Amino acid sequence: MSAAAFLLAGCDKPAPAEAETVKDKMSFLQNECVVFVGEEVAVPVSYQVFERGVYVKADYDFETNPYGVTVNSSAPDVASVTAGKIKGLKEGSATLTLSSDKISTSGQLAVTVKKNEDTPASFNQDITQALTADMIALPLGRQDGMQSFDIDKRGQFYMSTEDNTSMLVCALNKDGSRIGAEMVLPSGGHGDGFSIEYDADDIYFWTCGTLGERTENGGYSGGKANDPDVHLICRHKFKAGATEYAEDALERFYLNDNGARFADVDTEHDVLVLWTYENNSDYIYVYKLSEIRNATTVTKKVTRASHNQGKDVTAYNLNSVKSIAKFSWKRKGVTTGETNAGAVQGLCVYDDRIYVTSGAKNDEATLMSVLDFNGNILQKLVKVGVSVDKQQLIKLNLSSDGTFEPEGVHIRKGQMYLGFVGDYPTAGSRKHTCVIKLK
Repeated sequence: MSAAAFLLAGCDKPAPAEAETVKDKMSFLQNECVVFVGEEVAVPVSYQVFERGVYVKADYDFETNPYGVTVNSSAPDVASVTAGKIKGLKEGSATLTLSSDKISTSGQLAVTVKKNEDTPASFNQDITQALTADMIALPLGRQDGMQSFDIDKRGQFYMSTEDNTSMLVCALNKDGSRIGAEMVLPSGGHGDGFSIEYDADDIYFWTCGTLGERTENGGYSGGKANDPDVHLICRHKFKAGATEYAEDALERFYLNDNGARFADVDTEHDVLVLWTYENNSDYIYVYKLSEIRNATTVTKKVTRASHNQGKDVTAYNLNSVKSIAKFSWKRKGVTTGETNAGAVQGLCVYDDRIYVTSGAKNDEATLMSVLDFNGNILQKLVKVGVSVDKQQLIKLNLSSDGTFEPEGVHIRKGQMYLGFVGDYPTAGSRKHTCVIKLK
């Protein structure tokens, strides 16, 4: 498709003589076109002027736009139109229509925006770099053990922890001090599958809640994240000091009766990733975030012995919408190493990659693996450099004895953030937590 407007050649038959008023007219030259992400092309239109009883082709200047022609896009976040130019913004589809009060317009143009496969991945991070003091983005100090964290577009951090049967979420100042009271999510899970919608004006977060309770621990999903009662993926609005069950969440999503261990959103690239368990295997599901509400709904019943027992809850059924990707993930083959027991501590999605951190506090180093949406392992068990030098951890007061356990990973605006907890044995069960921002 050329950058100039497409024009029809030739003339139509003379208009009927009895017509009192004949308007100029504009239509699309074709029914569909393909644009690549980042590419800008002219809207393919035919503009014709009625002169001396016949239609004659002409050029139309969208810059001055004398007849106020509007080119409307059904999905301006996918394909925008400005001054007669279509710009591909992200993968997807949009329908363009024409409108004007002064000339006749007709037709529709189906635009498909594709990713240019010749373009390399936009994000590439050196995860082996050594730790320096200026990489400490959030010095939380001594806090009860963080399970995960995330950051919003204002640079504000949020931390998730667990307390017996409840997940807790709090906002944090940049010095690590808390802002207001914690939000309490009874039976809300371990807190590791926690993700903020980065660019939202209000604060929304995703987690994996429970719809029931297990008698041995009241619904805590850390040790057995795939228990049949842990089957709702929840979207909450952050409310400091509030208590909210999974069934009270702003929106709920159902995948299967095992739910998900991790739910992570990348609003920059319109992606949701879920790690679940089915058919005796671990699975990764990837969805377009903008499409999941096209799903039909399913009704589930609360089985909890106390709060809301027997209540019917409606959730979007993710099985009724098409996923971008689904693949079996042999995570033990990805995360198990000589110094690693295979404990997944963080999982996030960014653009077209999935990042997994694993390890325990006494391991030689935290390990990271990177997968694509086909399940290919692009990097396997790479040592995360900031966790390697135990003396540096002690020197920077991130650990008293060199122990360092990974607790969450997120990528925001091309910056990778890693959460860690270091032990202070003399302080009982309390931990020393921090967030590291890689360069």
